Amino acid sequence: MWSAIRMHMKKRLSGILACAMMCTPALLGLDAPRGKDIRLEPAPKEVQLGSGAFQVGPHTKIFVQLGHQAEDRIAAETLAEEVLDQSGLRLNIAGMKAAAKAEGGAIVLARLQDERVRSFLARNGLKADAEVGEDGYLLFSDKSHLIVAANSGQGLFYGVQTLRQLLRPSDKGLMCPAIGIRDWPSLQETTPMISRELAQSEMRKPRE
Repeated sequence: MWSAIRMHMKKRLSGILACAMMCTPALLGLDAPRGKDIRLEPAPKEVQLGSGAFQVGPHTKIFVQLGHQAEDRIAAETLAEEVLDQSGLRLNIAGMKAAAKAEGGAIVLARLQDERVRSFLARNGLKADAEVGEDGYLLFSDKSHLIVAANSGQGLFYGVQTLRQLLRPSDKGLMCPAIGIRDWPSLQETTPMISRELAQSEMRKPRE
């Protein structure tokens, strides 16, 4: 009888220990999936989680491509304001001829018409296909790169709204978790380019 009871208790104890081993990482935050902490609205169509993070510090710059500066600067200024509000950092916005030369260590707002941008994103699992369309965007972040790319200024603005939600406080300023995103509107928008006033009002909305 006692041997049967001991066997039963041993099985129960083994089950409890197994459960504890599975639950402890989540409870203590050790090696827990970071995806559970990333909530984006609206939810992107495709998300790939990586390891590490891009650090946004006092020397980080925001680059926009020459030829699209007037249109894309709205998105760049929206992002710069978000960084300032969250961290007090004032990031410079600069123009560039070749996105590929400015990718490392900078936040790049690029156009998917640039073959170098498309190739770089494709190598990292983000394809700029017909699904992305005119108003969709691709977003890629790792330890060395932070890129938002789209076919239009509208798409770039949408991508920046997602990036704003990804930024987190860090010892050096802010960080963006390593991630790859492909997203596009569910319905084709027919409205004109978002105005500067609307961009600023969106920027001041409280974060959920």
